[in-house]
Amino acid sequence: MSWYSHSSRVGQNRMQLAFTLVEMLVAMAVTLLMMAALARAFAFVGQRVRESRGDTELANNLRDISTRLSEELGRCTVDMKPNQGEVDQLGYFLYYEGPTTDATSSLFRAANDSSGNLVLNDSRYGDFDDYLAFTAVAPGDRWFTGKVPRYILDMKTAELAGATYTLPNPASTAFEPVVIRSKYAEIIYFASPEYATSTLPGSTSYIDVDGDVDLGSGSAIENGLPDRLRLHRRVLLIRPDLNLASTGALPVQVNGTVEFMHADAWPTATTATATSSANLSLGWLYGMAAVHQQCDLSVRRVLNASGLPTQLVAANTLADLSKPHNRFAHVRVPNNVLIGSGTASFPTSMPVLALSGPSSILNSLTTGTSGVRIAPPLSTSPPTAVVTPTSLSGFIRPEFVLGTDYSHLDSSTDLWGLERIGEDILTNNALGLDVQVYDPNVAILKTASFTDSITDLVVQPSDACYREALISAIATLAAPPPPPPAMPVTIDDVREQGGFVDLAYPVLAGGSIRGWQARRLDRRATADSAAINNLGSFLVTPFSGLSQYDATTVASNSYQQSLFQSGRLVTIGNTIRLFQPAFDTYTSFYERDGFYQRDYLGTGVAPGLGRGTLWTTTTTSTGTTIVDEGTDGLDNDGDYGADDLGEKETLAPFSNEAGAIRVTIRVENPKTRQLRQMSVIHRD
Repeated sequence: MSWYSHSSRVGQNRMQLAFTLVEMLVAMAVTLLMMAALARAFAFVGQRVRESRGDTELANNLRDISTRLSEELGRCTVDMKPNQGEVDQLGYFLYYEGPTTDATSSLFRAANDSSGNLVLNDSRYGDFDDYLAFTAVAPGDRWFTGKVPRYILDMKTAELAGATYTLPNPASTAFEPVVIRSKYAEIIYFASPEYATSTLPGSTSYIDVDGDVDLGSGSAIENGLPDRLRLHRRVLLIRPDLNLASTGALPVQVNGTVEFMHADAWPTATTATATSSANLSLGWLYGMAAVHQQCDLSVRRVLNASGLPTQLVAANTLADLSKPHNRFAHVRVPNNVLIGSGTASFPTSMPVLALSGPSSILNSLTTGTSGVRIAPPLSTSPPTAVVTPTSLSGFIRPEFVLGTDYSHLDSSTDLWGLERIGEDILTNNALGLDVQVYDPNVAILKTASFTDSITDLVVQPSDACYREALISAIATLAAPPPPPPAMPVTIDDVREQGGFVDLAYPVLAGGSIRGWQARRLDRRATADSAAINNLGSFLVTPFSGLSQYDATTVASNSYQQSLFQSGRLVTIGNTIRLFQPAFDTYTSFYERDGFYQRDYLGTGVAPGLGRGTLWTTTTTSTGTTIVDEGTDGLDNDGDYGADDLGEKETLAPFSNEAGAIRVTIRVENPKTRQLRQMSVIHRD
């Protein structure tokens, strides 16, 4: 009995050393929870590491781009002072402002979710259709480098030696690229989207299949914004010594059926019609693109005795580049294409950029208002609307981007420049290239109470709510002054002055002053005339592009005269046919070139048809056509003496000196969806 009891106690003690099933399950559950927590911790740490690496990559990429841009702007060969009739500076500085702005993606893609909350899914996009170009000098012995076909050097060497050049055997070696250097260069920064190659060259539709969802219908839609945006930089060497003395141009060679250093043929008056299908491939638009695919030289078309472009191509000097028609991607639009009618002298536009049509986001519709555009760039109603033309107001034509020239093919599978694709790319994932100029008189406003109770928010013209701040400021000015002894309200009480702005900011189709609903300078009701007149005190500034702003003036008469005289703005009646606002150091060459370039649409052949300076082939003084009267030493207009401002045929688009410009670059890491932007400020 005693032994049995002792054994039972021992067995019971031993059984207490094991876990029950419930305890095992609890332990396993705790272990799984700990493993899940650990996994989540590792995932969190891993995500932070990826984000940190992505942020570092973005920062390094932006730092490299901004440092290079800052250094090159600091070595610009000219001051940012537009020519007023004096001797040209050696080189140029040009900034073109596209119709989209930093506020466009927020204004045009704003929507409400199912709960009525405002959603801005695409606000990450910035201003992406600006263009910056200038001439620069290399520091010390760090000269610019680029490529040219070998035969150019060999032919020049043969000419200097007094020998005859013959193609080598095999002839293909003559067209191999070789690297050369230059102390001076023409440098261009621009953004370009990824195109649907099947649409080229006839159309320039960029890829927009990002699968956004319409918050109302739940269906996938396009957002009007390019899915991929690349930032490009072209460096074109200034080497006029490579021109042949015998022709004053670069040598032309034919490799099979491919012509090197030869532009496309210029159109004739009988073929360059506005309705002709040949417009899709006319030499005036991208006839120089093939040359830019073949070499890294700053080149121009040689003009004939009538001032029209030929197929010969010459390397530029710095002095040549002060003239806009000699610069990269600049074209002259035939009159038949520009206004749809021709003349015996067959005039052309002044030099403008070879651009595609405006970004499709500018044709967006207002939420819940079918058929009404937010800021209608393509609308013709009412007839006095300030609109963006349907052509020559978007991105640089894709033919000028290395490797995307689908207009010139060696064969069906080999396009010109294909082997060089990507050489001009700074980054593949850009969201903005925004260039702005400092305007000393721009109004910086404080917001009043909005529906979301936001007050005292300081806004500038690039901010999405600037229009609302303007309305508030107008109301403040229109309100009766309080009784004494309080002081009456003045403009200075509701604004500060000075800030960076987009050129022509009050009238840009994608700007903050034209967003959210259909409105414009001259689209307010007559009853709002007082408010419109008050707006003039805010919006007529040195770089607004406006000369007046009131209830009775039609749109085409609101712009600065210099925009018309530069040829950057051309109208027919109240329809804008060409609008490329740009700050340009410009030239006085057109005042003494022997051709008539003054308000062609408004006088002579087509009086009253419209406004804007065109370039004609007229070289003699007949009737009211007086060539180069601004430099002939005579008082032709009877005002202010000989060769005054009123006698000049052309003017720089903006006459004020730019105290500073700011270039903002925005990039995205598509894997982590991180954004970064950095700005470079350049002052004279």
